[in-house]
Amino acid sequence: MRKRRSALAVAAVLGCAAMLSGCAREKLAACDEYGIFGTQVRWVYAQSEGADAPTVWEEVVAALRTVERQTSSSIEESTVARFNAAPAGSRVAADEAALGVIGTARAVYEETFGAYDPALGRLIDLWGFSPRHRTGGGSEAYDRADARTQLPAAEYLAAFAAADMTDFSAVGEEDGEAGRVLVKPAAAACVAGETYGMQLSLDGIAKGAGVDAAVQIVRAAGYTYGYLNAGGSSLYVLRDPSREDGLWEISVNSPREELGASYATLIVRDTSVSTSGDHEQYYEIDGVRYCHIIRPDTGLPVGVAQNGGTMSAVSHIVCATVVGGTAAEGDARATAIVTMSLSEACAYAAAHADAFRVMFVWYDVETDAYALYTNLPQTAYRVTAAFDAVEVIS
Repeated sequence: MRKRRSALAVAAVLGCAAMLSGCAREKLAACDEYGIFGTQVRWVYAQSEGADAPTVWEEVVAALRTVERQTSSSIEESTVARFNAAPAGSRVAADEAALGVIGTARAVYEETFGAYDPALGRLIDLWGFSPRHRTGGGSEAYDRADARTQLPAAEYLAAFAAADMTDFSAVGEEDGEAGRVLVKPAAAACVAGETYGMQLSLDGIAKGAGVDAAVQIVRAAGYTYGYLNAGGSSLYVLRDPSREDGLWEISVNSPREELGASYATLIVRDTSVSTSGDHEQYYEIDGVRYCHIIRPDTGLPVGVAQNGGTMSAVSHIVCATVVGGTAAEGDARATAIVTMSLSEACAYAAAHADAFRVMFVWYDVETDAYALYTNLPQTAYRVTAAFDAVEVIS
């Protein structure tokens, strides 16, 4: 394997940017909305199809905002925010959209044996990646003066990473007087005289759930061409009107500058495409990258190991793309894969190849080299970057 230079601390965008060129059979148009899930949402459609596009778009935006309003940890009245603010052992009224997203989260949590874990809200906040750190809202006793140059205190890391604080299966659900309620686990962490209960984070999977709701609306209105995209990480493609076979060519942007602008091109139609990686939100301290994806088993960001009080960079999956299933499932699965070891990720992809396909990039810290792993059919992708190895998962 050839030696590569160190990655620059720049935010490369891992996304699925559908390339719209040569649309001879149908003229495409686009609708955009900004600020939903903190990102841009786009619907591209064929103008000759379906019902009145502005009316359909209003329905799409309303559906997306409903999912956001009921699941965002930064919206005080949402189910998730109320759950997070409630004392340990509380019962919290849950909205329908939130229950749907939580149901999908439970399924993927079980499918991945806990690799996808929505109960990491405290750890995500501790490491400085929760919404309040971007909006400047609120403060906690464990906050650092500068989260980008100082690491969390060891006692908080140990407390928030405890098994009973990250056990999503302990979140109950039952009938209440006015509908379904979530039951917050009674377990809590006590540090420096303060008590902290479990917190959930559904901000990632909720984008995919919004895309799924939007796809149902546009299909019901008669649209069969185009795509729906939420922030680049959650995408559903219908058909490309410029091709008889309807296949889109989707450029998957690289997570590292060393791999160029794009590391692969997907060739797909009528499917979801979800991505996750360690480059989307991160900072570096003493040459170690700390990102927003947390490993449930260690409480540390992916790609980081701790030996005593020393943090170091380790080999890990830097990004993953999932093709197939719902967009919400894909979002959760992609995040789960990034937290897995290489052998775990390959075994997981092989075990579920009938339901969805994966592509991910493995970084070997010892050799400073990258390898691509995939179980996509050869006709469904092209490699557009120079990898030291391309491994087919079987």
